Amino acid sequence: MKGVFWKEGESFTSSMSLIVSLLIRYPEIATLKLIPEEQIFQFGFIFKRKFTLEEKKAFQKELEHSLMALAEINRYQPRIMKFNFKRLKNIIFLEVKRDIASLSQEEISLITRIITQKYGNEIISDAEDYMGEEELIFQEEMIDHMLEDIKETQQEKELIGIREDGRVMLFNHSDSP
Repeated sequence: MKGVFWKEGESFTSSMSLIVSLLIRYPEIATLKLIPEEQIFQFGFIFKRKFTLEEKKAFQKELEHSLMALAEINRYQPRIMKFNFKRLKNIIFLEVKRDIASLSQEEISLITRIITQKYGNEIISDAEDYMGEEELIFQEEMIDHMLEDIKETQQEKELIGIREDGRVMLFNHSDSP
């Protein structure tokens, strides 16, 4: 990871830290957007393959069933769980929208694990810096903490984090141009 970039002079909030931490921890996530009006996170994954309509439906169904099973085990009901595929030439974008209130680090891990197991060679992902087991556990605990913190505070800024060439860039879409 080459670095994290943000405007100088602005404070780095817990929601910003969470976005950066998730993008660092999960190199499969290409973009992560916080949409405060809807109280959701929108995860973006990029595939270097075409999906047939049947493949999209089957993949969406697999993700939905897995996430609903996890929700049932952990006794929560997701308010928003949406999947959207977009195509640009030979690249497919998968957007996963989840409400902040019921989102967990365990769920994010499950989503990335399913995607990696099913399409590991076809997902565009930054080269993962090797992290030891203790570092991974520490990062996951910090993500859990930050997720709980963000659930308890009203978010005001629409933020988007993007991975590119080993860097994480964070943009505030709430600012007027």
